[in-house]
Amino acid sequence: MPWWLGSRRRVLLVVLGFLVLLDLGRSVYARLGYAHPMEIWQPVPTVYADLTWPPGADLPPEAPRGQRLYAQRCAVCHGPDGRGNGPAAPSLIPRPRDFTLGQFKYQSTPAGQPPSDADLMRVVSNGLQASAMPYWHDLLSDGDMREVVAYIKGLSPVFDGPPPEPLVIPPRVMPDAASIARGRELYVDGCAACHGPDGRGQATWKDAKGYPVISRDLTAPWTFRGGSQPEQIWLRLTTGMTLSPMPSLADATTPEERWDLVNYVRSLARLPPWEPGGQLDGPGQQADPVKRGEYLVHAEMCGLCHTQINRTGIYRGDDFYLAGGMRVEAYPQGVFVTRNLTSDPETGLGHWTEAQIAAAIRNGRTPTRTLNIWGMPWMFLHSLREDDALAIASYLKTLPPVRNQIPAPLHYGVIETIVSKLTRPLPAAPPTVLTYADGNFGATTPGPPRDLPQRVLIGGQWVVLLAGAVTFVLAGPPERRFPRRGRGWLLTALAVFGLFVCGLIGLAVYRMPALQIIPPEQIANAVTASIPTPDPATLSRPEQAALAERGRYLFTVASCAFCHGNDGSGRAKISWAAFGTLWTRNISSDPVTGIGAWSDAEMARALRSGVTPDGRMLHWQGMIWDHASNWDEEDVRALIAYLRTLPPVRREIPPTRPPAADDCLVYTFWVTESVRPGCR
Repeated sequence: MPWWLGSRRRVLLVVLGFLVLLDLGRSVYARLGYAHPMEIWQPVPTVYADLTWPPGADLPPEAPRGQRLYAQRCAVCHGPDGRGNGPAAPSLIPRPRDFTLGQFKYQSTPAGQPPSDADLMRVVSNGLQASAMPYWHDLLSDGDMREVVAYIKGLSPVFDGPPPEPLVIPPRVMPDAASIARGRELYVDGCAACHGPDGRGQATWKDAKGYPVISRDLTAPWTFRGGSQPEQIWLRLTTGMTLSPMPSLADATTPEERWDLVNYVRSLARLPPWEPGGQLDGPGQQADPVKRGEYLVHAEMCGLCHTQINRTGIYRGDDFYLAGGMRVEAYPQGVFVTRNLTSDPETGLGHWTEAQIAAAIRNGRTPTRTLNIWGMPWMFLHSLREDDALAIASYLKTLPPVRNQIPAPLHYGVIETIVSKLTRPLPAAPPTVLTYADGNFGATTPGPPRDLPQRVLIGGQWVVLLAGAVTFVLAGPPERRFPRRGRGWLLTALAVFGLFVCGLIGLAVYRMPALQIIPPEQIANAVTASIPTPDPATLSRPEQAALAERGRYLFTVASCAFCHGNDGSGRAKISWAAFGTLWTRNISSDPVTGIGAWSDAEMARALRSGVTPDGRMLHWQGMIWDHASNWDEEDVRALIAYLRTLPPVRREIPPTRPPAADDCLVYTFWVTESVRPGCR
């Protein structure tokens, strides 16, 4: 008989020893199992180019001023060589202009000719309305803008010829009933196919390079990129919009007929929701659930975690959009790999119902497990209306299937996890940092599960436990293996019950906060209840109250509060070698340390384009303006209206530090406060 079977004490010690060793193996594997991605993606530079941060920092001192300004202000979207291949481009709809083609949408010159200098200056100075293209007239002088225009023109040979002559805009046809009726006939015959019989548009088409463009909602002139003035609409009809499906009507209609069309289009305009009598009626409210879901997905944070990135933060959005595979470390909660959200039936959501997808989004409940809030922040998404969650699910079911097998989460050993969680506030047991790794940690080809060693270790622990229980009974002398009196059976039952209760408590701590028994409403309310609610009494009109209410909804479900805090005071630290160390902005209404002194236009520019009033460029992975650029104008104004209602919080934010040697090699977000720069 082995020596350790000689007494129950020895059996207990041996069993505990094996359990501890296996538990230690789990902790080791949790750190090493997903240490390296299965594949590393690097885009072709002519499609998407890496960019030194801050932009322009790699230019030689003798670089011409126009080139330097372009690198600092334009390259993040339009690319270092002007091909529309900037690192932020994959998320933008529509994609940034490719300057090397010399083709521009907003011009006053005939179709087929390049734009005039005045056209280019107008776009650089004023930006493009309701888009990621910002205005620069407050940050660049006229001379600076002329230098930028000259540099852009030098990127394409189409500007080598004589300067083009602008079109002469004929006198406007008066917008009377007859003109509007003629315009309606022309619209039905030629425009309704793209913009819809009611002018609401929102159909998705492809531009000349194969990227998506969305037909304009003609009832919302505040979204017309080139402006909603009658002359600008006439020019769009006359010149067309190169690279987009919008053709020139110069050969098919007379100038007067195009004025009739202008008059009809302007007659479609509805009241904007910020004016008396207006109401929210943008893409976030459209009836088609797939279209609404598409809008919500592209404008929110889904792509931030569920789309693979390269070493500088470029999204693999063309062929791997929402296919998951990003590693998220959240010690002591575990190591997670983001889910494949495409319609692939084996590795994605192809076999999930829309109700199951919506339940995972809002409640963190999947068909097989409860999602940990530190791996998937569903506690904010719980505020999504049920119809919006189902709309997102409807859209996800239409995504092209991408095979990418996502491994199960890795968890640290039971002992380490429980001890670590007991040192933190329960039930959330928040990590100190969250890390988001570039590369794909899923598997695009069939093979054994990547978490197989963890399964073996866990299975081994159960085998040891069961074998240990049997051996513990048999190890004693035959006459003492079982109690002989009632008191003995009672003590044994109490001991077993005590071990069972301790096991349940340990299991609860081990799994916190991903416990099935905790209602999702309780978890979500604990996190989001302190997000301020606008007081309608402080808003002068019902339209303002409706905007602010919508803004709070977006502030919550777009996870603004996750980074900036429920009160908007910010100061969450982020460090990554790609952009340095930054702290999230104080976006409360405090005029000194917050954004209370910013104008609405400045807020919208920072939100959509990552440009602050002092001219600082925000990295798209530090502030997700590339995704936010896809918010409709109504939602942008709603969010701004809400931010205006946030109570002022006087909180200084440390200045951003450019990349340094001590920055984190993996994108790292601090959950607990830290004011020291670098990865410490």
